[in-house]
Amino acid sequence: MWQKLSRCYPLQLELIPLVLLILAFYIVLSNYSLLPDSIPFHFDAQGNPDDWNSKETIFLLPSIAAVVFVLLTSFNVWFACTNDPRRLINLPEKRKEALTEAQAEMLRLFIGRCLFILKILILGLLTYLTWQTVEIAMGNASRLGSLFWLLTAALVIFVVYMVWKSFRLTKAPGDVSA
Repeated sequence: MWQKLSRCYPLQLELIPLVLLILAFYIVLSNYSLLPDSIPFHFDAQGNPDDWNSKETIFLLPSIAAVVFVLLTSFNVWFACTNDPRRLINLPEKRKEALTEAQAEMLRLFIGRCLFILKILILGLLTYLTWQTVEIAMGNASRLGSLFWLLTAALVIFVVYMVWKSFRLTKAPGDVSA
């Protein structure tokens, strides 16, 4: 199983999202007793807090990060270990049946790498949100910083690239419609 997954990327890189997840929980646990009873729970489009909730809600972001970590890791392992990746590829049947084995394998590797990068981007964003929520609650910051928008933009751009590249990889030779 791990050999199949290691074809997508070196497994040591899994330490990056794991460290981000641990960091999110560390930020919460190390600051929980210092937090006021009410903390920011929602932010407007400018990054200003516009809704506040009890301090127990600070556990929500690292919990979501943990679920994302488990789900994306599970999907990545499942996709890497399946015998025929075409079974898991969401394409119109005609296009899926036209895939060669080489295209299916290239798509498997590409999707595996993309899931890993998505995991890092999402966990990075959630960890940053956790940190900024604590900073705003404690009065050390007044709004989300520019890193929030940078991570969000990177996530959106990467998803668009991932979809575009996936369609390019599944294009039949000589097909000009894709």
